[in-house]
Parts: sequence; C-alpha cells; structure tokens
Amino acid sequence: MITLIQYTDPEYHVGEQLTISEAADLVKSDQVNWIDIEITNQELVDEVCDQFGIHPLIADDILNITQLPKFELFNKHIFFTTKMLNYEPDSGKIHEEHLSLVITENLLITFQEGIPGDSFNELRERIKLAKGLIRAYQVDYLLYHILDAVVDHYLGIMEKLRSKIESLEAHALKHPGDDIMSQVLEIKKDINILRRLALPMRDALNKMRVEADHFIKESSVNYFQDVADHLNYLISSFETSREMLRDLMDLQHSNQNNEMNRVMKTLTVVSAIFIPLTFLAGVYGMNFRHMPELSSEWGYPSIIGIMMSVAIFMIFYMRKKRWF
Repeated sequence: MITLIQYTDPEYHVGEQLTISEAADLVKSDQVNWIDIEITNQELVDEVCDQFGIHPLIADDILNITQLPKFELFNKHIFFTTKMLNYEPDSGKIHEEHLSLVITENLLITFQEGIPGDSFNELRERIKLAKGLIRAYQVDYLLYHILDAVVDHYLGIMEKLRSKIESLEAHALKHPGDDIMSQVLEIKKDINILRRLALPMRDALNKMRVEADHFIKESSVNYFQDVADHLNYLISSFETSREMLRDLMDLQHSNQNNEMNRVMKTLTVVSAIFIPLTFLAGVYGMNFRHMPELSSEWGYPSIIGIMMSVAIFMIFYMRKKRWF
C-alpha cells in the first residue's frame, strides 16, 4: 500500500491506495511530501527508485531486512535504515520490522517491511491536526519525528523490560522455590535485541548530523541531538539492566542452593535417626541359634519399644541442637 501525505502550515492532504506514478505526479515542490510504502516485492522498490532517481545500491539495502541501522549520503538524497520494534504484552515477544528512509529536498519516502502496524500513528495524527510545529517546518523536521517515534518505542520497550525484571525480583524473594531462570534468559535476549539496534543507530545518527548538512537545516540539528540523547540514555540503561539480571540470576542460584541444603538437611536427619534403628534390626535379624531374646515372650515388643525410644531421643536431641 502506498500513502501520500502532503502539508504546509495551512494545508493538509492525504492520498491512499496510490500507484507509484500517481504519487509521483502529486508531489509538490512547495509542500512537504511524505510517501509511505509497504514493501510487497522487488519490482515495486525498483519502480520507486527509477521514478525518483534513487541510487540502485539503496534498493538492495531496502530489501535486505537483516541490515543493521546505517546512514549513506548521496548527491541528491540521503538514505537512513533502521528497525521498528513492536512489543506484544500478551506473549512478551518483540517483533522487528525493517524501515528505510530516503530524503530529498522536499520529499521523504519510507519503506516498511509490510508487517501490519507501525510506530507513526501518533505522528500522522499530529500532522493532520497541526499539533505543535510539525506543519511549520520542512522535511528534515519530519525525519526527526519519524526517528524520534522509533526511538521512543525502544525506550517504551526498555521500560517494560525493567518492570519485568523488578517483578521477577519481587517474585523470587516471595517464592524462592520457583524457577524463573527461563524468564530471566528471555528478558536478557530482548535487551540484547535493543542493544544490537541502538548502538549502530546512534552511530548512523551522529554521522548523518555531521555529513548531511545540505539536507538537515541548522535549526533542526538540536532536534536530532535530542534523539541522540535518548539513544545515549537507552544505551546507558543496558548495563544497569544487565546488572539487575545478574543479581537476579545470583538470587535464583542462592535460592536453589538453599533449597538443596534444606533437602539435604532433611535427608541427613532422617538417615541419622534410622542408623541406630538399622543397627538394632540388623543385630536381631541374624539367625544365630543362641540368642536369649529370641525365645523371650516379650522380645519383639521390647525391641520395638527400644527402637521407638531411640528414635524419639534422637529427634529431641537434634531438635535441641537446632539441626532442623
């Protein structure tokens, strides 16, 4: 699906379900033009590149969904690729969607992988309702808002993961016998996903701020610095979260060791009680001919009474010593 959003300070227009040629014909030089494309096949990407004079090498990066965030500068446009992340609270899974951006003087084209939903619903609403300064600035300010929306989703996911860590920590303290290691490893994997994307995105953003001065006006540089600050905050929180996970894993190991110690103590106490009883049973279980107690009428109840007395004595003795 191809959508074209055009705006200036007083004007706003949106066109949906367009073809590439229709969108190209509607682009106006005196307005900010945002063409949003959900990728369906390579032919569509090649058509867009041919229609707008985009370098052929960019087509490969647009279609390469494993590409990490990066920035490239060309004569008539700049290229920025990154990942949008979507967190599903029900399953706790993070879904990645490849996002590529091509920016010219008055045109911004976004290529999405084609997964339903994105990070820009709030941004579209701001443009439609002319909230803030969005309709008063040029295409570089739109680029800032798109990247800021992507990074804001990163921060939101990071906060959810931090909350999960704190909840697991409280659960581990309240229920030390429960195994939470699989959940800890799942959170660690999600944090690594964020880290794998945030570091190259920060580098690409810093490179763009330095090299793309022809496309990014001086008045907008501070806004991109704000996105970089958010990424720096996100990156600095990785180590804190990983330290929390290490503490949680140590707590889990400690709980497991304590539980094992309790089990071993119980088994040791039971074994200690039965050692003298086993000795008595072994002695009177031998088939010697001359054992006076064997012919006694009270032999059996006597030995049972002695065994019970020994067991009770040992229980009280170990209890007094606080061995259990």
